[in-house]
Amino acid sequence: MTPSNGTDEPSILETPYPPLERTDLSEQTYEVLRDRILRRHLRPKERINVDEIAQRLGVSRTPVTDALKRLAVEGLVEIQPRRGTFVSSLTAKEVADLFDVRAVIELYAAKRILCEGKTEEYLRSIERPMERMRRATTSGDYRDYPAFMDGDRDFHVALVEMAGNSRLCSVYSRLNVHIQVSRAHYLNTVQDAVQALHEHDLIIQAFRAEDQQAVERSLETHIQNVKNRILELLEARGGELS
Repeated sequence: MTPSNGTDEPSILETPYPPLERTDLSEQTYEVLRDRILRRHLRPKERINVDEIAQRLGVSRTPVTDALKRLAVEGLVEIQPRRGTFVSSLTAKEVADLFDVRAVIELYAAKRILCEGKTEEYLRSIERPMERMRRATTSGDYRDYPAFMDGDRDFHVALVEMAGNSRLCSVYSRLNVHIQVSRAHYLNTVQDAVQALHEHDLIIQAFRAEDQQAVERSLETHIQNVKNRILELLEARGGELS
C-alpha cells in the first residue's frame, strides 16, 4: 500500500522522478526538489528522506545533500540537526510580510515601465503567460493549476524585469519563490483562477491606457486580494501552511 500524507495531494512516493543526465547532478537534483516543493508534491513540514530521493533519482547522497543546502539558503527547507530536513512552512505573518514587500517592488516596477515608455514592450512580454493562464482556466475541471501558476509567475516577473534593475530582480526572485509556495496552497479551484485572471486583465487594460493611477490601483488590488485569500485559508488551517 502506498503511504499517504493525509491529504488529497500526491505524496513523494506516488509521483515518479524524472531520469537525470550524468552531468551537473547537484544542479538537476536541486531543480527537481525545488519544483516538487513549488508544485506541492513535497508539502510544508514533510520530512525529506535523502536516501530515498537519491535512490529514486539514481544518484549518490552528495547531490541530494548539496541541493538541500541550497534550498535551505533560499528558505524552502529547514535542516534540523539530528532530526532531518523538512519542507519549510509559512505563518500568516510571514505571508503578509512577503506580499507587502512584493507590492512595493511591483508598484515601483510599474511606475518605471510607464515613465520609460516600455508599455508596449511589457504587453508583448506577457502575451504567452496570459495565454497559459487562459488555457488553464478553460481546461474542463481545472486540473492544470501548475500551468496557471507558471503563467502568473512569468506575468509578474516580466513586470519587475522590465524595470531594468538587476538588484531588484535578484531580491524579487528570492521573494517570489516563497510567494509561489504560498499561492500553490490556495489556487486550486476554478473560481480562484477565474478571479485572478480577471484581475490580470484589469492590470493589462490599465497599462494599455497608460493610466498610472489605474495601473497602480489594479496592481495593488490584485496583490492585496491574493494576500487576503491566502490569509483566510491560513486562518482556517490554524495560522500556518501545512
